[in-house]
Amino acid sequence: MNAGRGSPLPRLGRIRTEAAGNGALGTTRFGTEASRIDGSGFDITTDVSVIALTSDDAEIVGTDCYGRMYRWERLTGLQLAGPFALHARRTIWGMVLTPDDLEVVTGGADGTLGRWERPTGAAFAERFAAHAAPVLGLARTREGHELVTASRDGTVRRWERTTWSPLGEPLRGHFGAVRAVALTPDDDLIVTAGQDGTVRRWNPKAGTPLGEPLRGHAGPVQSLSIDPEGREFASGGLDGTVRRWDRGADRPTGAPLVAGAPVRCVLLTGDGEITAACSNGTLHRWDRTGQRIGAALPAHATAIWSMTTTRDGSELLTGGWDRRILRWERITGVPLRPARTLTRIETVPRLEIQGTTPF
Repeated sequence: MNAGRGSPLPRLGRIRTEAAGNGALGTTRFGTEASRIDGSGFDITTDVSVIALTSDDAEIVGTDCYGRMYRWERLTGLQLAGPFALHARRTIWGMVLTPDDLEVVTGGADGTLGRWERPTGAAFAERFAAHAAPVLGLARTREGHELVTASRDGTVRRWERTTWSPLGEPLRGHFGAVRAVALTPDDDLIVTAGQDGTVRRWNPKAGTPLGEPLRGHAGPVQSLSIDPEGREFASGGLDGTVRRWDRGADRPTGAPLVAGAPVRCVLLTGDGEITAACSNGTLHRWDRTGQRIGAALPAHATAIWSMTTTRDGSELLTGGWDRRILRWERITGVPLRPARTLTRIETVPRLEIQGTTPF
C-alpha cells in the first residue's frame, strides 16, 4: 500500500480549485491556507501516509512522509498535538495504536520500529532496527503484545512489542518486497501481499505457509483488508483491481473488481462491502455480490494512502498526499461537514405560571 521510499513521489496536480473536487465543501481539510476550518487557521502542511482512530473514535492519529506524527480531533479537525519528529524525515509506512490508545507503534522507511507515547510523542525506547530495508506494513495482535512487520527486504517478522524480541524465524516466500500485512481477529492467520503479485497465508506460531500462494493479480499487490469476522479478506493491486478471497480457499471469490487505477488501500467492512482507494485519488465501492455501488468518487487530488472507519462502520476517513483528511458517510458516500464547535446542551426546567399575575 505504499511506494517503499523515504521521500514523497512527485505531487502531480496538487493545485486545484474548490469547484474541481467532488465534495470539496463539507470535508475536513488539513494543511493549506485555503483549508482553514471556520477561520480557525489550521496551518498543517503535511502529506498523510497512515491514519488511525483511537478506540473511542474521538481522535485521529496520523503519520506523514517526513517521519512525523500528529493528533487531530475527529469531529472538528482541531489539531491536538504535533508534529512529533519520530523517524528522521523518513516516511512512516506502518502505524498501529495499542488497545488502550496510550502507545503508538511505527515502522518507517529507515527500517526501524518505534514506540511512542500518544499524548506527547515521547519515546518509550530507542528506535529498533527491525529490517535491512524499509518497513512497508505493520500489524498487531488483538491484545497488542505482538507485532508483525513486512519489509522491502522480502521478509515478514514477528516481534514482542515491549522488548523487540524476535518471535521465531523470519517468514520467507515472497520474491521481492512484501508490501502489506494483516492479522485475522483471532490472531491465528497472517496474510501478506507482495511485489511478486501473490497473496500468502501463514501460521504465526509455526512460521509456515498455509496452502498455495494466492494468484489473481497481474502485478504487485499493495494492500490488504480482513473482514471483522476473519472469514475473508480483500487485496488491492497495482493492476487496478481488487480481489476477494475466502480464508481457506486457494482461488479468488468471483471476478476481479475493476477500479481502473492502482489500488493503494482497500477496506472490507462487516456488511461485506469493499471500498478501494486509488493512486488517482478516487474511491470505489462494491457490495458483497461484487456489484458496484454508485460512481467513482474523485475524493483527493493525488494518491490516497490510508483509509479507516469508525468503530460502528458508519463513517469513512481517507488521507492522502494532497494534504487533506476527508470524512465520509460510508453508506451514502456523502462528505461530512466538520463540526463548528463542540456543543453542550443544558436541560432547563420549564417555568409554568397559573392564575393571575401582576405583569
